[in-house]
Amino acid sequence: MKKKVLITGSSRGIGLAIAKKLLEDGHQVIITGRNYEKLSKTAIEINASGYIAGDLLEEGFSQELYSSAVGILGNIDVLVNNAGLYKWSKIEEVPLENIEQILKVNLQFPYELCRLVVPEMKKQRWGRIVNMGSISGAVGEANASLYSATKAGLIGLSKSLALELAEFGITVNVINPGWVKTDLAETSLTTEQLNEQLEMVPQRRWINPDEIAELVKYLISDSAYGITGQSLNLCCGLSLG
Repeated sequence: MKKKVLITGSSRGIGLAIAKKLLEDGHQVIITGRNYEKLSKTAIEINASGYIAGDLLEEGFSQELYSSAVGILGNIDVLVNNAGLYKWSKIEEVPLENIEQILKVNLQFPYELCRLVVPEMKKQRWGRIVNMGSISGAVGEANASLYSATKAGLIGLSKSLALELAEFGITVNVINPGWVKTDLAETSLTTEQLNEQLEMVPQRRWINPDEIAELVKYLISDSAYGITGQSLNLCCGLSLG
């Protein structure tokens, strides 16, 4: 059965790969991002069902985004919380404003969206929530303590909601990618830092965004109904130490 999907942070990288994959599968997909021009162009290119531009840091935007998405689709069957911020820094060098921003985008905003979509999912007794975590939240990452903390929070959120919503036919899972070759990684780290990270990956390769998209496609299917509350590490063996 084709579903109505909202994906945050989907104008590029992992989010865009997920959007393309689900659209190919016949689902109705709304993409989101901050850059209106880029978003509108991307929506046309991939034939998205709609697009909503806005800043996740803006007060009240979660409600605005939800209402706009429902206005376009009628309801939301699947929520993919993909948008995120990453800052690589020693803890003593992290600016106070970064703490508020990363907590808001990586944890608070996904929580707010879950709170908004759940009532309708309960009524129809079907729903899928996929939160995009990180291997850094599963095992920790030096010099990325704030990012790791928020992604670990998503793991806890997913487990708790899975228990709370299981009786309503709603599944909640979190995907923890390892190092993915995206604009976010390339702009956040130097070439030297990127090479150092790759040396620690057992498979000695980057995750392809399409691999994550395929996993999302499966998790939102009826075939994956028995998978809920799981923290799935897609990391080329990075979590093994």
